[in-house]
Amino acid sequence: MVSTAALPGHAAPAGSLALLVVEDSPDDYELVVARLASAGHPVHSVRVQTAAELSDALAARPWSAVIADHRLPGFTSLQALAIVRAQGRDLPFLIVSGAIGEEVAAEAMRAGADDYVMKDNLGRLEPALAHAIDAAALRRRQREAEEALAESEERFRALTVNLPGMVYQLRAGQHGVELAYVSDGSRRLLGLTPAELVADPMRWLSLFVPSDAAVLRELFQKADALAADAALPETTAPAAPPRSRWIEFTAQLAEHGGNSVRYIEFTARARQVAPGRWLWDGIATDVTPQKRAEADLRASREELRELASHQARVREEERAAIAREIHDDIGSTLTGVKFDLAWLKEKLARDDTYRSHLEQMDQLVDSVITSSTRIMHNLRPGILDEGIVAALEWLARNFEGRTGVTCTFDCVDEDIPLEPDSAIVVFRICQEALNNIAKHAGATVAGVTLEVVGDRLVLEVRDDGCGVTPADLVKRDRFGLRGMRERAIALGGSVEVASAPRGGTVVRLRLPLAEEPAKSRTGPQLAA
Repeated sequence: MVSTAALPGHAAPAGSLALLVVEDSPDDYELVVARLASAGHPVHSVRVQTAAELSDALAARPWSAVIADHRLPGFTSLQALAIVRAQGRDLPFLIVSGAIGEEVAAEAMRAGADDYVMKDNLGRLEPALAHAIDAAALRRRQREAEEALAESEERFRALTVNLPGMVYQLRAGQHGVELAYVSDGSRRLLGLTPAELVADPMRWLSLFVPSDAAVLRELFQKADALAADAALPETTAPAAPPRSRWIEFTAQLAEHGGNSVRYIEFTARARQVAPGRWLWDGIATDVTPQKRAEADLRASREELRELASHQARVREEERAAIAREIHDDIGSTLTGVKFDLAWLKEKLARDDTYRSHLEQMDQLVDSVITSSTRIMHNLRPGILDEGIVAALEWLARNFEGRTGVTCTFDCVDEDIPLEPDSAIVVFRICQEALNNIAKHAGATVAGVTLEVVGDRLVLEVRDDGCGVTPADLVKRDRFGLRGMRERAIALGGSVEVASAPRGGTVVRLRLPLAEEPAKSRTGPQLAA
């Protein structure tokens, strides 16, 4: 049978309301269904008359609510309610009866019925059912929240027991800050039982190297005083407590006579449990694998930097070799073609038939020579043989001519001797910084400064463009910035990229100077 789906203020599951009606009178059943159907919403309903039919119907499918007459032949609403609740169903349950006493109604409500409606006042049926459905939904949410809380508490207990570390609490005692609680993880972590640690809070310190044991002892002895000094009213306490409310230290634990070194990290946070009384909740964990992984990672990064440095040198050597090939082979060939064209132009000077073709060929050869010269300079600028100062000055002028951005170069020294590897790193970093200005900065003015500060060479490339944000510096696709840093690190230097105080970006390279730089190789020059 069909009538309504959703009562006002209630969204029925799957767009309809499934009602199970316990009623022996077909007429009364039709009256109840018709009353609910009068709202014009679809309701799917089924009528049952006996306890067995009710149990079968409850097991057959989910229901939105149960409506029961109070008195049926050999069956009552209280018995129907008991069947519904016995199956663990928290369904909305309404009693609709022609005659029910106050005591019976009160008993039904105590047993878990949501409401009762008299058959001569069915106007209350629809709002009573809506209220019952909402109340059942609220009960389900509360039950789910309670179950989630119980599960969370059980999970916390399980984690505390099975943590690879040791959970502990510190409090002020007669002999300073002492351990008030230690989890069973102390057996695995330190080889001591919780009872042993609580009885003698300082016993485990002898397991650590003396310097770390002294730091830990001082931290724990001063913990309570530090927390008291940093005490704040609870209403004004910041989301992140002051550093004095934290203990965080990694100590080295030597075992088996120092043959096996382990690292234990201690962290704790203070909380005020009473005026002037503080409790420190913390955890101690074995971070030896992380320490070893960090050491392996540092070694791996060093190997990668060495490999990157080697690859950079190989790449520069390959570029220089290609540049020499362009100079020696292509350049010589083009020079020969240039001479042959000049000879032909002289021989055919009076023949107008070939003059225009020879002029076009001459222009093409000049264009190829220009392109070859440009490619050769990009591969391995010959200007580097004149020194890094001359090379950067040429780079600044070339950048200005190519982009139209005013670019200045400042260096108080006429020449700064550098190793070939260092010179090419300085040149390439300056080149990359200027290329970034052309691509991203939107600048009108740029400047390059080179100077020697102590035992370091300092290169600074600046612009008046849009600047750079911290997010820009960590983007995964910023391979240019990453490449500059790797080049510098490979030679013991560093690269800083930041926004300038007055706008724009500053790229600053610091590179250590060698005492006696090696003599630079002579690079190729393409004949014009």
